[in-house]
Amino acid sequence: MKLLVCDDDISTIDVIQSQLDCSQLGISKILRAYNGQMAMDIFDEEHPKLILCDIDMPVANGIDVLEHVYEADKDVEFSFLTCYEKFEYAKKAIQYGVTSYLTKPFDLEEVKVCIQQMIANARKKQEAGKIASRSQYDSLMSSILRQASDGVLGTSRDIVNAGLRLNGVDFDADSKWRIVFTCSDMTDAIRKTWNKELLVFTASRIHDEALLEYIGSAHTVVNSDDRFLWCFCFIQGLIDDEELKKRCEKLISFCEDHMSLRPVALISDPFSFYEASNVVCDLYDQMRKIRYFSGRIFFQNEQFNYEVKDDIGLNENQILWYLKKRDESGYREYIDSLLNRIECTQENLDQFRKELINIFVTYFRDNGMSSNFIFMNPQIMAADEKATESRMQMANYTDILFSVQQSKLQESIDSEDIIVRAKKYIDENFRENIDRNDVAAVTFVTPNYLSKLFKNNMNMNLREYINQLRIEEAKRLLLSTSMSVSEIASYVGYYNISYFSTVFHKQVGISPYDWRNQKGNGNETE
Repeated sequence: MKLLVCDDDISTIDVIQSQLDCSQLGISKILRAYNGQMAMDIFDEEHPKLILCDIDMPVANGIDVLEHVYEADKDVEFSFLTCYEKFEYAKKAIQYGVTSYLTKPFDLEEVKVCIQQMIANARKKQEAGKIASRSQYDSLMSSILRQASDGVLGTSRDIVNAGLRLNGVDFDADSKWRIVFTCSDMTDAIRKTWNKELLVFTASRIHDEALLEYIGSAHTVVNSDDRFLWCFCFIQGLIDDEELKKRCEKLISFCEDHMSLRPVALISDPFSFYEASNVVCDLYDQMRKIRYFSGRIFFQNEQFNYEVKDDIGLNENQILWYLKKRDESGYREYIDSLLNRIECTQENLDQFRKELINIFVTYFRDNGMSSNFIFMNPQIMAADEKATESRMQMANYTDILFSVQQSKLQESIDSEDIIVRAKKYIDENFRENIDRNDVAAVTFVTPNYLSKLFKNNMNMNLREYINQLRIEEAKRLLLSTSMSVSEIASYVGYYNISYFSTVFHKQVGISPYDWRNQKGNGNETE
């Protein structure tokens, strides 16, 4: 880090230079200037990050130097050392955010402290710049890799090259890559109170760290549904199979030990970057055949001769029907028929358990109720631990799930009236594409009866109530975020911006654009 000392009193520069321990401070070079113009010329040539400058000098003064420096580089640490205590000088120094304003005759220790502070500030700025640069890199790479895997970037060499040049990356369409594709069943992780969003975020970072030794999530594309987590980690270069297998073993071990995930890994053949979307499609097709082989590692060029586990065959719609109709005998008969059909190995029973849990979670989510109690209920937890031991233990587990679900359902019906439950569901889901049929399913009444009851109690119909919540949320986002109006419309549940504007104008009296401008300018007129 270079230090420029500028003073028309040469002895001042000599004293400072002789008394500073440059190696200890991390100063690589001390530059000397004897007037303002000389200081500006040296700055333009040497680009020092630290400047200690007098104010009253010939040719150009210290204020001229300050303005010249800050116009070129606002990250420079600048301090004044001067005989002048004029208010206008101090004001200018404050305006530009100089580190210190020292007056002569100076205390050498005070000058050392000033320089140490400038160095500390400069290093903080450098570190912040690295973080910002890294964040920009992560964001750019994540976007490019997702576009490539989805085919948005293109599938021909020339089109992909054009896109890469536009984004300014340091590789081209012919560069060689490999993908490690993992699939993880999240059932147990979420059962052990992992938050899904945190799980997805952590998985992406762990893939980058384990497979690339990169601290971040720039190279991993993550997709998920209610049950499975799919991660595509893009690895540049021709890394050999054994090395990739070792890295995958490390990844699987970490996921098992710390995240309650046991992914299956599929390693692609080497490919040119422009072929990414086709490779991803092939990997997805192959992963469907092996996704239940938790903890295993496969290669894309392998022949998949592995015996696929029994088709468990749980019909989600069938079970949801039994739960909705409260048909216990039908539910038990259906479960028994499945358990009698499959070979009840521990692996098959574990798969059966996970699929059944996800169906129950789906039921409670779709009906506006929390599913956390499934994972916290002591009776269910005790049965869960033994469920994979035998057909009888699994049957007991499925009975307990049904019993607890029915109790929770009855409790919900008994404790809340229809309007309260309807409002609660709408309040939690108004951003989604819901209608009166969805709300009626939660309140266990017919849509027509619900509409009539809601209108009588709320003096508005269901659609008006949903629109009211959406517009209030839109108003909050218009003021508190920089999201565009179309983004806000989509976020609150309107996929037609014209319709959103119409509803907004009807409720507020002006368009969302005008409302944001008025509020942003401090005008309280609605």
